[in-house]
Amino acid sequence: MSLEHLVPYAMGGASEFTINVCEVSNNEFGGSIDRPLIEFFPIRSARFFLGLKGTDGTEPTLNLGGITYIRGREFPLKNVISPEGKDMRLTGRIIERTANEVDGESWKLIGNPKAIRKAIAGKIQDQASKGKWVMDDKGRFVTLENLDQLLAESMQTIQNPSVLQRIDFDYLWTWRFFSKLALGVGHYIFGQEFSLSARAAQFRTVMRAETLEEAILPRAVVFPETHSLPPQFARLKTQDVHTLTVCHGRPRLLVVSLFGWLDACVSLDDIDASEDMIPGEMDVFEITLPDRRFSKYTIYEYMRLCQTKR
Repeated sequence: MSLEHLVPYAMGGASEFTINVCEVSNNEFGGSIDRPLIEFFPIRSARFFLGLKGTDGTEPTLNLGGITYIRGREFPLKNVISPEGKDMRLTGRIIERTANEVDGESWKLIGNPKAIRKAIAGKIQDQASKGKWVMDDKGRFVTLENLDQLLAESMQTIQNPSVLQRIDFDYLWTWRFFSKLALGVGHYIFGQEFSLSARAAQFRTVMRAETLEEAILPRAVVFPETHSLPPQFARLKTQDVHTLTVCHGRPRLLVVSLFGWLDACVSLDDIDASEDMIPGEMDVFEITLPDRRFSKYTIYEYMRLCQTKR
């Protein structure tokens, strides 16, 4: 057995908000369900600015890389910001070859300095084996001994290049993630009775879904489709805070807001909308960031606290 953070630790989960689960399942679902969202650019950015370390103590980094354009050509650009500093460099190279009149060719190279040096060094060695040589655009002989010096003289640095970054998102990520979270929270609050319920079985099915068609979960709304939720739910969310609200009525309901924008509303019971709805008490679980302070309130305590903060 191992401890599972209901809100993943790398996303700001608290040690007080955990349950005991099978270690194999914890590792499996941590990689297949939690990891895609943890690496999702908006969440990774939030982790970076809040300084939310992973379970192994690793500091989060901010990846601002993508595609940049130099002289009309497209290049992959690495641009990673970490607590130690910024690592920004081109990761590819382009070699423009032009035949000249003296039994040779001219090269024009653009791209990553290390990749360019490797290409030129290889050309120098190839030419030397044929009894030929390499010269730069100023007529100077280029050898392995002076290559670094000549490259340093001809290198051009582009400050703050524009970058086009593609941010991938799969709806399946949030359906699987919030099903896992609902299953864990239901067990945390209601115990074995909930874990053996038909609704818990539905959550497990969605957790293993490989397509959206398989991730059918009635009576649930998850990010990014939560704009349809009633405006009253806005009171249960705060920027840079994880707020999970459990309604003990019929049906039991879980309302989630992570970071104040990654939201979901999920029924914890498998009942039809036509059945009678019975209101009940509401508990609010809050994790403030970045200190991961865990608190539990009744809905009345939480509302009074919100009024005090305002």
